[in-house]
Amino acid sequence: MAGTTRNTAAPAAPEYDFDSWDEEAEQKAIAAAVPDVRMIIVEKRAIGRLTDGMIVEAPLSLTLDEVDEMSASGLTPVDQFKVVLRKVGGDELANDFGRRDMVECAILAEKYFRLLQRIQQAAFPES
Repeated sequence: MAGTTRNTAAPAAPEYDFDSWDEEAEQKAIAAAVPDVRMIIVEKRAIGRLTDGMIVEAPLSLTLDEVDEMSASGLTPVDQFKVVLRKVGGDELANDFGRRDMVECAILAEKYFRLLQRIQQAAFPES
C-alpha cells in the first residue's frame, strides 16, 4: 500500500517589488483603486450608488440655515453629507452610510456638494 503525503508547507509570502516602484506605477495603482461611485439627478434629488449597490438619495435644495449650521460646525464634507442624510432618512440611513468604505463616502459627498455648486452656478450663466 502506497503512502500519501500532504503538502503542509506554509504558503510563501508574496514578493513585492519595491525597487521598481515609481511615479508611473503609483499613478496606475491609484487609478485602479478608485471606486466606481455614481450619481445621477432625478427631479430635485441627487441619487448616488456605492460599489456595493447601496443607493443614497439626498435633496438638491437645502435651506440657508442648514448650510450655515453645517459650515459653522467645522464638519468635514463627509460628516456634512451624513447630516443631510440624517435629516432626510433618519439615523439608520446616516449610520449605515457611515459604516461604508471611507473613500467611497468621501467621493459621494464631494460629488454631492460639487453638484450643488454647479446648480448654483447654472443660475448665472456667462453672458
